Amino acid sequence: MAAETLTPPEMKTISIEIDGEIGTMTLNRPDTFNAMSPDLIADMVEAFAWLADQAPLRGLIITGSGKAFCAGGDLNWFKEGQANPDIDIVASVRRGAEMLHQAIVDMQRIPYPVIAALNGPTAGAGFSLALACDIRFCSEDAFLACAYGRIGVSPDGGMTYFLPRVVGPSKAIEILLNDPNLSPADALEAGLVSEVVAPDQLLDRAREKADKLARKSPYYVKMAKNLVHQSLDNSITEQLQLERHGIANGMGTEDSKNAIEAFLTGGTAEFKGE
Repeated sequence: MAAETLTPPEMKTISIEIDGEIGTMTLNRPDTFNAMSPDLIADMVEAFAWLADQAPLRGLIITGSGKAFCAGGDLNWFKEGQANPDIDIVASVRRGAEMLHQAIVDMQRIPYPVIAALNGPTAGAGFSLALACDIRFCSEDAFLACAYGRIGVSPDGGMTYFLPRVVGPSKAIEILLNDPNLSPADALEAGLVSEVVAPDQLLDRAREKADKLARKSPYYVKMAKNLVHQSLDNSITEQLQLERHGIANGMGTEDSKNAIEAFLTGGTAEFKGE
């Protein structure tokens, strides 16, 4: 099936648009700075479960509508739950976190590059979502913040998994405890984002990167992502075994056969995912 014939699910708070081989997923609660309500979290579960199974796609851009990428959890939802004696807020938040974490797990199954286009404030679980992406571009109008400590709770959404893997354990603890609003320059210096881009160029730059990566071998991209993720928990022996299987299986693909022929004859490889 060609990517342009894919039909994304229709959701209340998230839209997915397919243009060629690239998808764009937009969080769409601009009046709340795209805060994560139960509806948005449920839509994330549906969206990432669908996206993880769309092999014809070669890239995904995630951004937010309006002035923010994602402000994190919806504080009005939390406040209402705490104030209502008929609601078990602890159980409610536990269910919400479980759903969010399922979405993050499905997101990690996506076999093609996932690029975050951080168009504005990126805080709490929104920061976690950004960290779960493969590449992050940041608007000059954005900032990043952990923010959990500001409401007296601990991080979720994979923040304590991804943040130390991006910046190292010591820097991660410093960011978590100090909890600053990280400017685009701060984020770039810390390695949290790859580039800082003018607001009106952000999506174009993300698309340019997605198109460039889409020309690479789908097998290579999928395996490179998977191997890096697995390496963080594997021994060297386990990792080398995975690499052995990976390179051997890749050599059996038509893409590899054609690419080697192109390389040896001075041609240009065209990867079809075969």
